[in-house]
Amino acid sequence: MMKSVSNHRIFGFWTSTSLVIGNMIGTGIFFLPANLGAIGSISIIGWLVTAFGAMCLAFVFSRLSLVYPKSGGPYTHSRDVFGNFIGFQMGWGYWIMGWTSNAAVSFAFVSYLSLFFPVLAQNRIINFIASITVLWIATVVNCIGLRVGGRVQVITTFLKLSPLIIVPLVGLFFIDSSLYFPTHKPDVSPFQGISSAFALTLWAFIGLESATVPADRVQDPGRTISRATLFGTALVALVYLSTTIVLFGLIPANVLATSHAPFVDAAILIFGSWVGPLIGLCILISIYGGLNGWVLMQGQVPHSMAQEGLFPKIFAKESRDGTPVFGLIVSSIAASILMFLTLNKTMAEQVKMVVEVGSVMTIFAYLFSALSTYKLFNNSSKNKYAKLTLGLHIAILGGILYSLFAIYGADKQTLIYVGIGFLLGIPVYTWGQKDAQKALL
Repeated sequence: MMKSVSNHRIFGFWTSTSLVIGNMIGTGIFFLPANLGAIGSISIIGWLVTAFGAMCLAFVFSRLSLVYPKSGGPYTHSRDVFGNFIGFQMGWGYWIMGWTSNAAVSFAFVSYLSLFFPVLAQNRIINFIASITVLWIATVVNCIGLRVGGRVQVITTFLKLSPLIIVPLVGLFFIDSSLYFPTHKPDVSPFQGISSAFALTLWAFIGLESATVPADRVQDPGRTISRATLFGTALVALVYLSTTIVLFGLIPANVLATSHAPFVDAAILIFGSWVGPLIGLCILISIYGGLNGWVLMQGQVPHSMAQEGLFPKIFAKESRDGTPVFGLIVSSIAASILMFLTLNKTMAEQVKMVVEVGSVMTIFAYLFSALSTYKLFNNSSKNKYAKLTLGLHIAILGGILYSLFAIYGADKQTLIYVGIGFLLGIPVYTWGQKDAQKALL
């Protein structure tokens, strides 16, 4: 017998913040510098541009949560302004991003676990079984209860942040400023270098809206979500930027570009070879923390949509402690099927294929959320947070430009898959509408 406990407020500021930080920081910070090394130190400016766009969106979501602290995340405001169908499509795309990313992250976790257990890299069947096991461990943890999943998220976020703060801080004393020059390749203009870095760093901020998704589980949701979103995004931006600055000051760009583990290489230069396995363990914790956070989210999104009549009503069911177990299990089943279908591909191919489509679908949700703010807010509102101030105008415009540039930068094949993904949601939307109509009879 399912029992609704939607009014249980179990997430405080630190749990909400850990969702934001944990869902943004996964594998990228440890390996993205290698891609940026091929561009040069000018990519640091790319980080700044991306961080500005991300902070604009964080400010928009922060204000929206103060005025409309609704559960469900980016889709809710799109629905209020553009109608049920657009709202559903934004939520549908966001949900797809969640479980497809979990498939990729599970593979990534086992890939780096193979550093300690080489057999995982030598046998694809064993690799697949291990990846499925990691995914379902995270699923079971969250099915036990959202409170447990939230605590795991706080712990893993703290553990992953520790080396990401210590290495850049200590590394500042080892920087060789001459390594920052030349800032880019001679055959590439500064603008091209910055644009390339922007395209690479863009995806590192997916998840900045995470605290808005389980709003009905958050204590004092307006203030808590607002502060968690701004603080979490700002801290992650600082971590990304400081880490990149230190790595470019420690390792020549051409060497950085060919490194398989740039963060580990930098840590070894600073502390010695003994730190390598420790950093490897931190990477595993970072990946698992991201997986745990997105598993939590993959159940919350369809649950919130089902409560609004935009998803089949069965997804609105909760366990005795308020956990959307059905949504969690269905999402992980979908991820497991995807993992099986991509079994014959390399880990890099698996990650690239399943993440890019979901990421672009999420960017659409960001775009429509930013656009909806113009309609939801006005200067005549009695709520001071709902006024279209100059700062909010700048944030909305910055968020819109950030989203449009991301969509424009996606390759044609990815955009085709995104279109197919949205079309596949129509039957589910129809199912949800029928359930909603039956409930009114």
